[in-house]
Amino acid sequence: MTKFITNQNIEIKLELAGLGDRILAFLIDACIIFLYILFVVFLMSILGSGGNEVLWFVFLLPFVFYSLLFEIFANGQTPGKKIRAIKVVKLDGGSPGILNYFLRWVLRPIDILIYGSIAVMSIIVTKTGQRIGDSAAGTTVIRLRASVSLSDVKSMKRGEGRQVI
Repeated sequence: MTKFITNQNIEIKLELAGLGDRILAFLIDACIIFLYILFVVFLMSILGSGGNEVLWFVFLLPFVFYSLLFEIFANGQTPGKKIRAIKVVKLDGGSPGILNYFLRWVLRPIDILIYGSIAVMSIIVTKTGQRIGDSAAGTTVIRLRASVSLSDVKSMKRGEGRQVI
């Protein structure tokens, strides 16, 4: 758990997404993009539009803006992040704005240089698990489901004498 201070000076604890979760989410998204590209190639071969650059451009736009559009319209989650139960948040725990998502997206090519090693190193080195795009945007990636073990549940005491109102 990492402590964050909100704009109202309230301390909250959020669990950062692990490096493994982030990598798996990236790989899931990469598979979705790959399948989309295969679909576009198949569709273009059926339409016989091999030389129509405008059509190729239109069909490949979603590929270029994939992470940006999903993070903006799906509350900080791409399909890969949704499957891994992680999401992008601001450092104060709030929801990022379009500018935050845009900064993450613009710097993404730098982060994935050399097989993603730049992103991996910056996530490991920073206290708040940020890649370069996150640092510029003031965001990080958190885990949505809490890690609770069976022993934690067993150790919980029942609130006897408490009344629900």
